[in-house]
Amino acid sequence: MTATSGSEQSRRILVTGSTGAVGAPVVRRLVEAGHHVRGFARRPTPGLEDSVEGDLADRDKVRAAVKGMEVVIHLGAYPDNADFLDVLLEPNVKGLFHICEACREFGIQRLVLASTLQVVGGGWKKNAPIRVADGVNPRNHYALTKVWGEEMGAMVARCHAISVVNARVGWLPRSTRGAARIAEVGGENVYLSHADAARFFERCVLSDRPGPGECATVFVVSRPKTGEVLELAPAREWLGYEPEDVFPQGLDFPYP
Repeated sequence: MTATSGSEQSRRILVTGSTGAVGAPVVRRLVEAGHHVRGFARRPTPGLEDSVEGDLADRDKVRAAVKGMEVVIHLGAYPDNADFLDVLLEPNVKGLFHICEACREFGIQRLVLASTLQVVGGGWKKNAPIRVADGVNPRNHYALTKVWGEEMGAMVARCHAISVVNARVGWLPRSTRGAARIAEVGGENVYLSHADAARFFERCVLSDRPGPGECATVFVVSRPKTGEVLELAPAREWLGYEPEDVFPQGLDFPYP
């Protein structure tokens, strides 16, 4: 499998979670590349004239955000483990359902779903990188919601001929303290910089693959510092993604 460059024409792209740690650099890069970007978040999205303020659990708001778009990059979610019923259920399960239903209703061409490396959190190997083909090993309810999201994406592709990417996002720190934590626990090989995240999601917009009815599941990390922990080849082969940063390069904030 090889990835082609894709058309460089401007696309109409919805980014949910557009004010978040991943969403902000993704929006910035796509706007700079000349795409029409619509944001969706609970507050206004800086730098965007086109944005919808709302909650993922609000079906009508989600439909309004998706309507008229060609590509949906779904980053919005509660990003950590928490109580399933009180915290995770609305954004991570109900919200994802609304997104997928709206994509089906309005004929979205490509849907990109943000998953997490935590879906394989129970299956670390000592001497070899974890492959997509190894399956999933969630260890908490947050990761379990993302496993469900990946399966939802695969079903949407299979049943509705939408091109779907399940992006297992690496450890992207949200603060200087978060970056320091990566160094403290030796997480440099699963690090994802803000800059590489923006590059990756741009490739999801531009690549000709996966095609309609196909679902690609890939790990998204920066260049490992000492050795590959998560399989990098699928993101390269499906999307032409080549990470550039090694921890702590590519952060959106100062780091010692």
